[in-house]
Amino acid sequence: MERFYIISDGEKDLNYETAEEIKRYLENHNKYAKIVGNSSRLTGEDDVDMAIVLGGDGSVLQTGKRFAGKNVPILGVNFGTLGFLTEVERPRIQQALDAVLSGRYQVQKRMALTGRVQKKAVGEATSLAVNEFVIGKQDFGHMITTRVYVDDCLLDTYVADGILISTPTGSTAYNLSAAGPVLAPGMEAMIITPICPHSLNKRSLVVSSDSRLRIEVGRTKENYDDEAAVRGDGQMLWTVSTGDVIWIEKAEATFDMVCLGDVSFFDKMRSKLNRD
Repeated sequence: MERFYIISDGEKDLNYETAEEIKRYLENHNKYAKIVGNSSRLTGEDDVDMAIVLGGDGSVLQTGKRFAGKNVPILGVNFGTLGFLTEVERPRIQQALDAVLSGRYQVQKRMALTGRVQKKAVGEATSLAVNEFVIGKQDFGHMITTRVYVDDCLLDTYVADGILISTPTGSTAYNLSAAGPVLAPGMEAMIITPICPHSLNKRSLVVSSDSRLRIEVGRTKENYDDEAAVRGDGQMLWTVSTGDVIWIEKAEATFDMVCLGDVSFFDKMRSKLNRD
């Protein structure tokens, strides 16, 4: 590892103080280091061996999407509240850098999702998600109906606030809040979770990462079209309505996370998810 980008949340890392410390440390070890600032400043053509992200889970997610498929591992340093995706807490930054420079780390490749929408008389669009895609209602107080197919076989019809398709990485995010199961992040699978379903027997289902999901927006009330929003990792992507179709499947690209090995996924789950 010779070239490092430091992606820092300027609001949490005031005046990029910690980013500057990391930059000096790396340069003192004859490494190239550049403070990029927000991940939105990445160009997609960046020549870098590792990205160090100072921030919360959102910062790690956005950086992961920018570097997906580029074999650039991400070392997350927690400057947020939960920091479930980050590997290092702030007091341990120097030990983490020592481990990285001496090669005492592993790279964990995690699956992402590709979403594609087909809208009536508009055409198609695609997007990538690291955590999840959500097809959710547009208006408060109005449910939507979705028909979910797994490999062209009808799984179920859901009348609910929406439907959520998550990766194992995203299983501890919105999926967990919606009563979905937690999966170990190294797994390859997709979780289908209805959001506030209008039924007592609608539960999450885990399917193979090789499956191809088709989600059709139905009609809840006879005289009105259902209106829904499609979001990827919390970002608004598309609006859809009755008759529109969304396909979701495993992406070809992975995003890579640096694992130092001293704090396991289960350690994080106990410490971060059991807090009041």
